[in-house]
Amino acid sequence: MNRRLVFCILFLLCTSRFALAEPKPLRIHVISGSKEYKSETSLKAFMPWLEKHYFAKWTASWGRDGIKELDNLEPLKDADVMLVFARRMKLGEDQMKLIRAHWENGKAIVGLRTASHAFQKDDNTMFDLKVMGGNYRGHFGNEPVKVLPADNAKSHPVLHGVGVFTSKKLYKTGELPKTTKVLQFGDIGKAKHAVTWVNEYKGGRVFYSSLGVPSDFEDEQFKKLLVNAIFWTAKQDAETMKK
Repeated sequence: MNRRLVFCILFLLCTSRFALAEPKPLRIHVISGSKEYKSETSLKAFMPWLEKHYFAKWTASWGRDGIKELDNLEPLKDADVMLVFARRMKLGEDQMKLIRAHWENGKAIVGLRTASHAFQKDDNTMFDLKVMGGNYRGHFGNEPVKVLPADNAKSHPVLHGVGVFTSKKLYKTGELPKTTKVLQFGDIGKAKHAVTWVNEYKGGRVFYSSLGVPSDFEDEQFKKLLVNAIFWTAKQDAETMKK
């Protein structure tokens, strides 16, 4: 083969990866406010890790249980994904309109643990039952929870690379809407409840998991689950979004 041709081929191979455009970073806005489960501590560790290893940018509104106003909520307007891990906040109508607009516009949502009761009563009924496809009914004690995949969901993209792991403090789940697809169950021996599922609302993908105690964020299986969920709700493949 002509030496000049060989050189050209090698040059193209070496430079082609730089010519390829990087994926557009996924924009995620976090709404945090669950004191009991230390949502702020967990997410302040997880989100920078996500941004370091994946094409993602994040903003956040840090709050607490019962808070009446969140700081830095404006970035939610431009977010691809809203991640909610908050408990019984009492936000004013102006801020709730902004939050409702996200789900009414069919945008991606990830809800963790207390997201099932993140707001005031009427909004919780809407967000839990209709948007996320859930039915929160309290919780058990601090027993270990074995997290298992649902039989008909093992091939779902959100469970890709996620094995069996252990959590604690199982949430009780009532009858779920027909639109809900359960991905994982939590088993404490005396009881077994759905802990992870997906739904669709106004054309947008929604993921919810009642998991999210602090120790979950130290578990590689849970972290993989959450990464998959974030990109799946945004209709992206987590593997292709790796840096």
